[in-house]
Amino acid sequence: MSAPTIAKTAVVSKDAKIGDDTIVQDYAIIEGGCEIGKACRIGYHAVLRRGTKIGDHSIFGTHSVSEGKNSIGSYTTIHSQCHITAGVVIEDHVFIAPFFCGANTPRIVHGRKYPLVLKPYRVKFGARIAICVAVLPNVIIGREAMIGAFSLVTRNIPDFAVAYGNPARVVRQIPNDERLEWNPPS
Repeated sequence: MSAPTIAKTAVVSKDAKIGDDTIVQDYAIIEGGCEIGKACRIGYHAVLRRGTKIGDHSIFGTHSVSEGKNSIGSYTTIHSQCHITAGVVIEDHVFIAPFFCGANTPRIVHGRKYPLVLKPYRVKFGARIAICVAVLPNVIIGREAMIGAFSLVTRNIPDFAVAYGNPARVVRQIPNDERLEWNPPS
């Protein structure tokens, strides 16, 4: 094990915790209260806002943003140019392709007197999300589910389902021989 490698142009808060063997690329911003596990890679210009937690052996891609207070699992890849809204849980072994965007509030209250109510989405263990997918608030993407490219996910997707479209609809199940053997702790 070796200390993390942090690029000279990266901005890392003094109270952020970064694990051994983690690489933080140029111009990344890591705010206070963030915790990044060991052997992770944080991409160029990535932004991790306050309270983002990332497990071990994960990748958070170039130009991606975590809006904070998120939990991102181990062995998870969030590819380039993804937007992860606040309060989200993304479990272990998840893959999210470029240009993902999630929403966490059903009502845009910017500049209005109404309270902001967060209803974050959740991505469960081993799920795979293709390019250019949007997920609406309060949606759960099930264990090892796969979401096809350019889909709009408006409702929960069951475990081991393949879904795509606008709105995304379940079209089949993940075959048994394509499922991960490792079982996450409950």
